[in-house]
Amino acid sequence: MTNPIIKANTSIVLKKTERFKDNEGRYPVKLQVSYRRIQKFYSIRGYRYTSYEFESIQIYGSKHKPSIKPTKNDRKLKPAEKKRLQKHFNSIIETADLIIGQLEAFSFEEFEARFIGIKKKKASLSDYFNAKVNELLISDKPTTAETYTRTLKSLMKFDSCVNFKEVTDPKYLRKYEKWFVTGSSDQTKKGARKAGSYTTLGIYMRNLRHILNLALSDKTINSYPFGSGKDKYKIPVSNNSKKALTLSEIEKIVTYKPTIQEEITAQKYWLFSYLCAGINMADIANLKYKNIKGNSLKFIRQKTKDTSKVKTEIDIFLTPEAKNIISELGNKNRATENYIFPILTNGLTVKQIADKVKQHIKTINKYMKRIALAVGITKPVTTYWARHSYATVMKRSGVATEFIREALGHQTEQVTQNYLDSFEEEQKEKISANLLNFTKQNEQGI
Repeated sequence: MTNPIIKANTSIVLKKTERFKDNEGRYPVKLQVSYRRIQKFYSIRGYRYTSYEFESIQIYGSKHKPSIKPTKNDRKLKPAEKKRLQKHFNSIIETADLIIGQLEAFSFEEFEARFIGIKKKKASLSDYFNAKVNELLISDKPTTAETYTRTLKSLMKFDSCVNFKEVTDPKYLRKYEKWFVTGSSDQTKKGARKAGSYTTLGIYMRNLRHILNLALSDKTINSYPFGSGKDKYKIPVSNNSKKALTLSEIEKIVTYKPTIQEEITAQKYWLFSYLCAGINMADIANLKYKNIKGNSLKFIRQKTKDTSKVKTEIDIFLTPEAKNIISELGNKNRATENYIFPILTNGLTVKQIADKVKQHIKTINKYMKRIALAVGITKPVTTYWARHSYATVMKRSGVATEFIREALGHQTEQVTQNYLDSFEEEQKEKISANLLNFTKQNEQGI
């Protein structure tokens, strides 16, 4: 008598191991696959909960009550959020079960190849990019997934036959860089292409570097083009990232009298960002009234909350002007779990949140550029300029770079330094005038 076919079992669990526990007592959510008493866990990035929070999601819609008592650290998840999360986790299990059902004989290696989307043997560059995109989408990171999609499209536009052999050659990457930043001389011709920025190139090349690190780990490739050596490819650092306004230009924006409501809204959001240590629009959109502690605004940046092991809380002093903007633009219901500003609503999916934030930024940028032109500023002022301007004004005021780094939430001081703009021309002129100001120098004993 033959043994019956043994199927693998799947479930969504909390990986409650001490080394995975964060500072708030939360654990990561993972897909668990069990087969012949062997268990393996697969990351579902971006989801961390306490035991009570996770159980409340699992039992949502049933008559059961959580078996675990809540603590002061547990969040009270809204019904709509529990429903969305439960549906998302169930869809991951369904995907895993479908893959298992398609296998003639189960093996973890074959399951991983299909679930992650990579056939490790004979995998192509496109396979790795597509797998990364799928992983990011499963982890509810559509914005990052889009950058990987654009990276592959750009490489294939440069060379439709691009493969691992080529992208592991530093000379090939330097040719791609030249092509990317040069563009087409005649934009009217079919297939014409605008020159790309070094900022975008840096994003694309860091994405490619991540893909090659994965391929190197899988032993799909055995050569590596990145590094600091003479023959290695070095990812260029943008030399045009300094987008700060002078204090006199900021005054023009602040004192401008808007003519339409859209300008009023754009002006106030931009000013709020500037006053609050250059807080970006994604963080502004995600602020809730619980983030206000007395005269401080305390939050963890959206950009680093899932990528950084150390969750650094930003602490910003709320000026009277910033408080007025909250009163004027903010939601009137100040319940702790309510958003401060009417950009997002509770119960949205991660993709819906990303889309709404993107549209919000687009609208503000549109009207901030109009305001800038109206007051005689020719610079393309956007929300990003508020962050750079804050950093630069602080630096020119004599504030230590370390303080600015903490306010901006940067991991290193070098990142902050990239934000700091050069001194205005008139300041340079005054400083340079001292070179031949012999009377002043003699008086000071220089």
